[in-house]
Amino acid sequence: MILANGNVVCDDFVLRKCDVRVENGKIAEIGENLSGKEKIDCSGRFILPGFIDSHIHGAVGVRVSSNQEDLLKITGYEATQGVTSIFATTEASPIEEIFSQMETVKRTSEKTKGAKIVAIHAEGPFINLKKAGAMVPESILLPDKILLDKMLEKSGGMLKKMTIAPEINGGIDFIKYAAQRGVAISLGHTDADFDVAQQAFDAGATMTTHTFNAMRALNHREPGIIGAALVNPNVSCEVICDYIHIHPSIIRLIYKAKGADNMIMISDSGNAAGCDVKEFEVDGVKRYISDGVVRLEDGTIAGSAKTLYDGVKNLLKDGFAIEDVSKMASFNPAKSIGIDVETGSIKVGKCADLVVLDGNYDITYTFVNGGNVFKRENRYVI
Repeated sequence: MILANGNVVCDDFVLRKCDVRVENGKIAEIGENLSGKEKIDCSGRFILPGFIDSHIHGAVGVRVSSNQEDLLKITGYEATQGVTSIFATTEASPIEEIFSQMETVKRTSEKTKGAKIVAIHAEGPFINLKKAGAMVPESILLPDKILLDKMLEKSGGMLKKMTIAPEINGGIDFIKYAAQRGVAISLGHTDADFDVAQQAFDAGATMTTHTFNAMRALNHREPGIIGAALVNPNVSCEVICDYIHIHPSIIRLIYKAKGADNMIMISDSGNAAGCDVKEFEVDGVKRYISDGVVRLEDGTIAGSAKTLYDGVKNLLKDGFAIEDVSKMASFNPAKSIGIDVETGSIKVGKCADLVVLDGNYDITYTFVNGGNVFKRENRYVI
């Protein structure tokens, strides 16, 4: 199959008009006027690496805590949103439930339809009660290396990312251990000050979780974790680009401070993304949806009802370069856990995980491992 005449965001994140040949699930060739039997005309369209959502709790009425059959609804829906890979994200729940969720995700990853499940992101339970947000307080624990080992065992090695608050007892030592075990550490749900955050980065933490949300506020005299992250060139910042969790001007601020190389776009979506529900329960606590945001009864933000693709459209329509948006929504999440050698950019030999957008940034095709998992009506093959 050849995707012909497209505006391709190539591996160097430069936009070029060319063709992309896909064979056996891989990108086989990139060039001009490629010949082949099956061609899809992409004239006037953009060909990007598929989006990778590294922080997603659910969609279409289903959470990561659901059973295997329900998880397939998430991966199927995400493919319609241009997402080709997800990090299934757990949260602070009773520890045995977390173990069970990880086992279910592992089984589901072996037979997904639509987007691939490439990793597990454990958002908690090792976080600060003071910055719990929507997390259930009773399920928040102190860092425990034995529990981490059990998570790695139950996940079959799929636990690749973990959110932790470094200031809680044992946090820095735990970060060192987790990094040695191959888990990428992101700081979040934290009240860490500047110095503690810097110690955590020195210990091996490489990211911040939904930056500006559920963390100590930026202050000109005590810049806290946000200040530490913004000035550290080795740290990437997760950013929810729904224009609800943080103001568009703050997204611009992060972009100017970190550049496209160190921003990771996420959705932080849950049950409400992709469906018309007004309320639902998680661990017995009701959550309410209004204007694309999920809140607890007291008004605390509890996740997004928007997708990663919604954030992509927001930035593109606000004038961000498509090459930079592609990097932030695809390459950087892959790089964060070391799978950028396989996916996240358009390069010969990588997985043919691709999304095709028209001139209005509407999705026309999504391909996962070269298979067409979504096609908008009225497109044609030449």
